[in-house]
Amino acid sequence: MNGEERLKYVVEELARTGRVGVAELARDAGASEMTIRRDLDLLQGQGLLRRVRGGAVGVVQRGEVIPFALRDKQGTEVKRRIAAVVAELISDGEAVALDNGTTCLAIARELAGRPITVMPLSLHSAVVLGESARTKLIMPGGEVSSPELASYGAMAEAGVRGLHFDTAVVSSCAALPADGLTTNTLADNAMKRALIASSARVLLAIESVKLERTAMVTVAGAEAVDVLVTDADADPEALEAYRAAGAEIRLA
Repeated sequence: MNGEERLKYVVEELARTGRVGVAELARDAGASEMTIRRDLDLLQGQGLLRRVRGGAVGVVQRGEVIPFALRDKQGTEVKRRIAAVVAELISDGEAVALDNGTTCLAIARELAGRPITVMPLSLHSAVVLGESARTKLIMPGGEVSSPELASYGAMAEAGVRGLHFDTAVVSSCAALPADGLTTNTLADNAMKRALIASSARVLLAIESVKLERTAMVTVAGAEAVDVLVTDADADPEALEAYRAAGAEIRLA
């Protein structure tokens, strides 16, 4: 493994087990223990783990929201594939509202440089999209959360609802078909609802594992989704439920 691959592997193993050991990581990654220790020190500096004797432990307790930086290193290949499919579904010249989150950040990377207009709800995505003069960038205003760097609040919501978009690209932490799109916070719920209400087409971009989860706050029912883009590991029953609700299914 190269350096980037090792870091991703460490983060994924930590998310899976909650604790990792230097010796085991060195063996699995084909690297020296000294190299692994440097990797762990680097990840600790980013707030992604806590070093302990012989290895590291996770920093997220049960029930807590996983930090953005940690989520951005999880499932990167799946998110990249989903993002590529989403980009294919968006035509040049479209006006696009782009939700916050790490999947939407991957989508921003695919859309960067395209001749489209984008309103991203995340400053992470705005930085990526703003690097090219070909992509017109509109910001919603309002307050910004940390470390998500996501826009929220009455001003941001009004900024979204005051415009009309061809496509809203929405993601979520949970989208069990029976419950539809759900999220963990009222602030995020309000912004997602604004995206959906202001767009002619709603595209849900989500990892398949989240089709088996539900969260506290309801955003919209499955019938609000026009296109569902997810990975090929999705539960066939979940896909059929979204299809029955009227969604087109695209697998990445």
